[in-house]
Amino acid sequence: MMLLPCLLLILSACVSATQYRIPRLSPTDRDSEALSSPLSDDFKTFYYNQTLDHFNYRPESYTTFAHRYIINFKYWGGANSSAPILAYLGAEGPLDNDLNVVGFSTDNAAQFGALLVYIEHRYYGKSIPFGSREVALKNASTLGYFNSAQAIADYADVLIHVKKELHAKDSPVIVLGGSYGG
Repeated sequence: MMLLPCLLLILSACVSATQYRIPRLSPTDRDSEALSSPLSDDFKTFYYNQTLDHFNYRPESYTTFAHRYIINFKYWGGANSSAPILAYLGAEGPLDNDLNVVGFSTDNAAQFGALLVYIEHRYYGKSIPFGSREVALKNASTLGYFNSAQAIADYADVLIHVKKELHAKDSPVIVLGGSYGG
């Protein structure tokens, strides 16, 4: 009869002793060791001149920042084949953290002749508005542009730009992501 309470006590002690890492949507750097792993030669880094504010039309809304995205052309069948574009939407961390662990897109790209596009979320990694993390994170007026609506508009702008640059108007775009980015 005492066995069940004892087992529950041991189980709860083990679970409470386990350290959990709860992901948070915050503009802090984490997992810096992942940043040190070099990218494969298949990945090419680009920067898009991104609009700071997609929803207001004040003069300061037209401020831009360098928005990083990375393309893997290895499997792409080309624009003339209407091959798909698999777009990975970055989450709450630098894009470098995701490139080495995103298996779905690379596992399926060859089968579909897909272009792989990875887009970093604003305020993370190298896609920092206002020139530096210190300035971007200093107050509510600069942090006000750090939201999901702006990020979704960013992703759309980058994908439109990529399709235009590669003359891929007939290539369907399939977006994917994990955590907040999914």
